[in-house]
Amino acid sequence: MDRFLTIDSTKGGNGDIWMRLVGFYAVADLLPGFKLRICIPSYFRTLAEFAFGDKLTIVTDSSFKVDLEYTNLGIRHLYKDLLKGKRFISPYQRAVIQDKKKKELKDYVNTWIFNAADRLGVVQIPAAKWISGYQGYLDIIGIKKLRHISYENFTIQVEKQHVRLIEKFRQPVPASVELNIPGDLKEYTVVFPNGTGRQFVPLWWAKKHMPDAYYAFFANDSYADTFKNAGLKIIRFYRSEDIIRLAQEARWTVSTDSFPSHLLQTATNKCTILITGTLKGRIVSPAFKGKVVDADATCHPCLHLARDLHPLCAAGHSECINWHLHAYTSNILKSVCELADHS
Repeated sequence: MDRFLTIDSTKGGNGDIWMRLVGFYAVADLLPGFKLRICIPSYFRTLAEFAFGDKLTIVTDSSFKVDLEYTNLGIRHLYKDLLKGKRFISPYQRAVIQDKKKKELKDYVNTWIFNAADRLGVVQIPAAKWISGYQGYLDIIGIKKLRHISYENFTIQVEKQHVRLIEKFRQPVPASVELNIPGDLKEYTVVFPNGTGRQFVPLWWAKKHMPDAYYAFFANDSYADTFKNAGLKIIRFYRSEDIIRLAQEARWTVSTDSFPSHLLQTATNKCTILITGTLKGRIVSPAFKGKVVDADATCHPCLHLARDLHPLCAAGHSECINWHLHAYTSNILKSVCELADHS
């Protein structure tokens, strides 16, 4: 008899939600009798159903009884819901503590509390040994019913499904009506330079090293005007589908380790992913066949701090120091030049 597990995956960053879908898509093949119903934000539905709808049941409403809900909150913020019988998955708690350069007493206390909550099954967390692994795997093995799935089997399945997904995305993704695709984009690289943390491409770097590229921004991003006023070519996009459509049209694509990078890993191999703060193995799919430029900064990895709230990173810099390192820049430019044998 088919079993349904209903997961509320509306919480977290957009990149986190997408990596979960990649993970659950692999589960659907590995455990074909285990039916998954995934609740996601409504703005993701069209693209998620296009990519994963043949294996996953995608919903955007709360009319279903939820078995588990993703959260990044601490126990003190969850206890009222726990008393009401709600159950959670917290894949981030271990990662945040792991990435801290200096542990505090409260970190050890929190680890003990979450371990106890996991044993009780009320807040489920992934095993510590996988903390540097792909987030799409961490998010699924936090769930007790899925912990028997090995990383090896998961990786094999993700690589198989990557071929399937790339084939799907050979068809042009319907773009928003507002998207203006430059007629000469096929001759140029499109760069997705932004991110909520310290990963954004500095204007000075863009002008010095990739002045001929197109720079793509969400329509309401104020940095778009900054780049435009500096004489750089910009594209404004409006929906998630637009990100993939631009990549389909461009000669090559470059993205910082922010939300667009996760969509691009699923849809194309003609892409360079730039690692700034996060561990490469945690956010780059094991099936991705494009280029990855790893961080070269001594302070890597670093905690994610929203730059609109924190003018300096944890190491005290206003912008990621990777952009000032010759080897990092050289590897980016080299990756854009090596365009052969990509599909």
